[in-house]
Amino acid sequence: MLNPNLNTKYLLDDEYIIYARHLTLDKFHEEGQFRLKNAKILVIGAGGLGCPAIIYLTLSGIGHLGIIDDDIISKSNLHRQILYNRSNINKLKTRVAKENLNNMNPECQITIYSEKINKKNAKQFIKGYDIILDTCDNFATRYLINDICHELHKVHIYGAIENFEGHISVFNYKNGPKYSDLYPHNLQLRDKRCTGVLNVIPGIIGILQATEAIKIITGIGTALSGYLLIYNSLNSSFKKIKIKKIKNINKKTTKFQDSQTINKNNLNQYIQQNHKISIIDIRQKIEFKQSHIINAINIPLKKIKNKKNLEFIKKLSNISILIIYCSHNSRSIIASELLSKEKIIHYRLKDGFSKWL
Repeated sequence: MLNPNLNTKYLLDDEYIIYARHLTLDKFHEEGQFRLKNAKILVIGAGGLGCPAIIYLTLSGIGHLGIIDDDIISKSNLHRQILYNRSNINKLKTRVAKENLNNMNPECQITIYSEKINKKNAKQFIKGYDIILDTCDNFATRYLINDICHELHKVHIYGAIENFEGHISVFNYKNGPKYSDLYPHNLQLRDKRCTGVLNVIPGIIGILQATEAIKIITGIGTALSGYLLIYNSLNSSFKKIKIKKIKNINKKTTKFQDSQTINKNNLNQYIQQNHKISIIDIRQKIEFKQSHIINAINIPLKKIKNKKNLEFIKKLSNISILIIYCSHNSRSIIASELLSKEKIIHYRLKDGFSKWL
C-alpha cells in the first residue's frame, strides 16, 4: 500500500454521491477514497496509453495528476487517443487534456508540463509524485524513467503496445525488479517507427496501468510486481512471465548477452554457406502466415514454455545453429530468457523480421 500523507480526511457531499460505488467496496471504503484524494500521480505521455489511464484516474478521485507531453494533436492520433477530437487538431495535447479533465472532475488538480522529459528535468518532475505512469513510446525515455524512479524510490508502472499486443508491469515496487531487469541497457534496443496498432489495445493497457496505480494507492489486491503481463487480442489471452532481478551486471554477463544476437548480414551468410540452421519464428500464427523467413518454424511465444516444444527446440539446438526472431526485439528477448533458463544455446535475430525485410 502506498502511504501518502492523509492531509485530507474528509470528502465533499458531492464526492459521497460520485464515489458511492467505491465506498461500498470491501477493503476500500472511505479510507481508500481518502488515499486516492491524497495521491499524486505523474503520467509521462498523453497518447494512446496515457489518454485512457488519465481519464480513469481522474474519474477515480485522484487528488493531483501531472501530465508530461510536448506533442500536438494530429489526425492520425484520433483513432486511439480518446481525449481528443477533430476540433483539437494542431493543439497541444496537454492543454486539451487539462481542459477536458477539468470538466470531468473539477476537484482533481491537473498540472501540465508541455515539454519533453530529459536528463536535465526528469528528477525535478518525478520527485513531487508518488507513482509514475510510463505511457511513452520510446526506449530512451523508458530507461530515463527507470533510472530516476530507482534513484528516488518511486513506483514505475510500465505499459507498451505493438500491433495486436500489449505489455504491462509494475517496477521498483517493494524492492521488486526494474525496467532494466527486463530489458538490460546493453541490449541497445531501437525504437520502431510507424508501427501499427489496433486502436483498442492502448485502451486496454492504459486502463490496466490505471488499475495497478489504484491498487497500490489503496492497498487492495496484489500489484503486478515481478511479472510482465502480455495481452494478445487475437486469441484473447493474458500471459504472465516472471521477471528476475539482475543482481550484478559485469563484463562477462554483457559479453554473453551480446554473443546471443546475430544480425541480418551474418544470418544471410550462414544461409548462403549452407550451415545447418534452425530458425524459429515466435510471432503469432497470423503474422507468420502473412510473411516469414524461408524455412522458419512457427512456435508462438506463448507456446515456448510447453514441455514438448522445449524438448523439440533443445533437439534442434543440439544438431543445428538455433535462431529465434519476432517482429522487432521485445518478444524475442523474453523468449531468449526462457530458453537461456533451460540452457538451450541459441541466437536472437537483432531487430527481428522488420530488419530482415
